[in-house]
Amino acid sequence: MNFTDFTLEQLTDSDGNFRYRPDPMINNIEIASNRKKVYHPLAAPPTRKQLTGWTVEQVGPKMWRVFRNSTTQGKQVVMDFSAPEAAQSFADGCNGEHKSPTKMSAASLRNKAKEHLTDEDKADLAANLAAEGTHSLDIYLTT
Repeated sequence: MNFTDFTLEQLTDSDGNFRYRPDPMINNIEIASNRKKVYHPLAAPPTRKQLTGWTVEQVGPKMWRVFRNSTTQGKQVVMDFSAPEAAQSFADGCNGEHKSPTKMSAASLRNKAKEHLTDEDKADLAANLAAEGTHSLDIYLTT
């Protein structure tokens, strides 16, 4: 008897009607695959308060790497450079921007004299106001 042969008992019920009875062991088969990868979401980037600074380290004969350091996630690679001066300049710029950000808030833009607002400043102000939920740029430029 091979796997395609069925007995009359397997194919009929007590009334003589044909029926299909699945193999009860079919549910015990587990397909294992190396392709199954558990999804782990990435951690959120560190906040400004968690950042402690940017550092440069030499990682090869002609390769310097800039790292971002944080209290929660430790040392993370930001960018590779082929010259130490470029890497140090980038790290210094990041550290300087972190210590004193140059992006002005909506409040500081509102306080700036309206005749000194450039088109770029007006666009920044409009974007900041939209983020705050205010839609009228004219009320801030006319006051």
